[in-house]
Amino acid sequence: MVKVREQFRTYISEHASEVGFDMPTHISDYLIDLCTDRLDKPELIPEPSFGERWLNLQELDRAYLFQEYADQCLFFVSLMPEYGKKRGLDIEYYASLGISSYYTVGDKIHDSTYIQLGNWFYHLQKFLNSAIRPKQRLILLDKYL
Repeated sequence: MVKVREQFRTYISEHASEVGFDMPTHISDYLIDLCTDRLDKPELIPEPSFGERWLNLQELDRAYLFQEYADQCLFFVSLMPEYGKKRGLDIEYYASLGISSYYTVGDKIHDSTYIQLGNWFYHLQKFLNSAIRPKQRLILLDKYL
């Protein structure tokens, strides 16, 4: 996985330079880890639904579960921002779930990185979305829409 992580580091760094997106190193490192981790987690759309899972998280009240969920929301809205429109929900719905989950993690474990992830959520979503090649997006859209 070290080689894959370094490939993501190179790609994210190069893409950030291309589009002029400047982010703190620890946020960039988090994105690299998120992308690397998602390779082993093919589930893009959770079961039960995003809303149901968020309600379940409230009952379980575990920081790591909120983090995994927030990461999934960020990854999902970055790859497929059009998905919710077909179901009558726009990107703000999924983003608000992810943002509130990052804030919850930050509050629970007293780590400002997660508060920053919540604050930067839309910027990170746009950055990741722009990093995906159009052909790859079409394959995902065909699969899930």
